[in-house]
Amino acid sequence: MKTINKLLIVLLGFSLFSCSEDFFDIENTSVVTADELNSSPEKLLSVVEPLQVGIYSYMTQYNTQGSSSTRHEDFGWMGIAHLGDVMNDDLAFHTRGSGWFTYDYELDYWGAQYVRPFFYWNFCYTVVAKANDIISKIALDTENPELRAILGQSFALRALGHFYAAQMYQQTYIGNEDAKGVPVIITSGEGESDASRGTLKSVYAQIRSDFEKSIDYLDGWERPSKVYINKNVAAGLYSRALLVLNDWDNAAKYAHIAREGFPVLTISELATEGFNNINSKEWLWGADITGETTTMFASFFSFVCSYDAGYGGQVGQYRKIDAKLYSQMSVSDARRKQFKVAASGNNYTSYEAALPDYTNLKFKAVPNWEADYVFMRTSELVLTEAEALARSGKGSEAANVLKELMQNRDPSWSASTVTGEDVYQQRRIELWAEGFSLFDHLRLKKGIDRAYAGSNHLSSAKYKIPAGSWYFLFQLPLRELDNNSAMSKDDQNPAPTESKFQ
Repeated sequence: MKTINKLLIVLLGFSLFSCSEDFFDIENTSVVTADELNSSPEKLLSVVEPLQVGIYSYMTQYNTQGSSSTRHEDFGWMGIAHLGDVMNDDLAFHTRGSGWFTYDYELDYWGAQYVRPFFYWNFCYTVVAKANDIISKIALDTENPELRAILGQSFALRALGHFYAAQMYQQTYIGNEDAKGVPVIITSGEGESDASRGTLKSVYAQIRSDFEKSIDYLDGWERPSKVYINKNVAAGLYSRALLVLNDWDNAAKYAHIAREGFPVLTISELATEGFNNINSKEWLWGADITGETTTMFASFFSFVCSYDAGYGGQVGQYRKIDAKLYSQMSVSDARRKQFKVAASGNNYTSYEAALPDYTNLKFKAVPNWEADYVFMRTSELVLTEAEALARSGKGSEAANVLKELMQNRDPSWSASTVTGEDVYQQRRIELWAEGFSLFDHLRLKKGIDRAYAGSNHLSSAKYKIPAGSWYFLFQLPLRELDNNSAMSKDDQNPAPTESKFQ
């Protein structure tokens, strides 16, 4: 890992791709040709292994968009996760704060002229471009196990980039299959890319194909650490896309494949879990943050950890659970202890007792800003499998799967059958602030309600917005429309027109 960490530091300095048709050009990046490299697997590995590490480095680096100004909310993949959570109604702000994520929380950052749509677009398509750079160098029929593993990781990451772009620049797949999608960029050796908006149907066809290739290439490969995508992780990522597609049978199947070998935390383990250590038995995939790779104040933990010196801690911009969601937890639910509520009867330290009600205690501090990032854990996959079974009419089977989680969260839980909505409610609680809430809302066609009696949301953001609103999505970034000849102003997403205060 020391070698990997040193390589990560070097790769942090790589320049980003510009957002134009050149952004999608991955054919002229090699010093030598693919044929020359493939004649020597050892030589090829010496080229592509650092590139593979570079993608993972990029996913956790500060200022992925290459901005000339300070952007403390740009810390890669977990920046995307957090902006999705603050755009939903399960997470409440204590104060408007310094501005980082504030406009996301107030759903005012969707317009083409703003930084946020470009940050998101640039991140997704930089991951796609970096993955394509690797794929273009390796013969797809290689038998070398290490090269196959690198191909598998790259196909999974390319699918990830396309998948998350598709979710934020168009309404959800079901009912909008023929609506304008996002560009699909592949290597010339695989076929033709489509830099236009195409259709969601064509985008998701490529996503499915890439995830299935990834799982095949990664079969049997033992990764060196949880930083890398293996077959379990690829299957888990695929299950996320399958939920969006409402392919319930396959969503359940791949979620089950993904979680094999990764048990759920017990109630006693949950009590000490800080959601900050990649070695947690529940974690399938994450980022191993070290003294060399931490981005300190511009980091996920700066915003979600209530204990440290960051924005969400001693600066006072606390992240809180929605009061209604908290009230919907059973009084015997162990996850209530992840939030400070004076009336709960829980024991608190003097520091915790001074925090505002509903402030999260879930994410614990690690010295020197070295808390690790969780990208995927077992509980998500249990919930995915259970939801998919429930939504396909298998309520009793779904309850049996969900029991694996709930017996380790709430001793009073004893349902013999569950609905998809029952499982969704547990997703909201279990995966709070881990980056799922907005994407679940989008795929399930739900609106938000922060304006209920007793709401603990800021008055400036006490919105009630119906499902399908364009407030939840982004317009295409202006520089993409300006520089991509395959798109025109007619391809732009509409601006929301309804009032956010219903």
